[in-house]
Amino acid sequence: MRIYQLVLLLKSDLKKEQKEKLLAGLKDLLWDVKSQKVDSLGERKFTYPIKRERKGEYIVINFETDKIDQEFNKRLLIKDEVLRHLLIRA
Repeated sequence: MRIYQLVLLLKSDLKKEQKEKLLAGLKDLLWDVKSQKVDSLGERKFTYPIKRERKGEYIVINFETDKIDQEFNKRLLIKDEVLRHLLIRA
């Protein structure tokens, strides 16, 4: 098992239901996740606009899995709710 950390930068105007739907969709993309811990770092103002947004919410997800699909990064780029993301293997 490998430990990963995913940092998401989401649009600030998302509703709670939209965030929960997005996080559930991420779990489906990752397939075989053994343990998952989701932390919200809160909403912060950006130094410069990102995709015409001035502020966003930071979400950190720590999880364990055997492998990550190569399409995972591409699918995150397609989602409009995600402004930026960073996936790190710990």
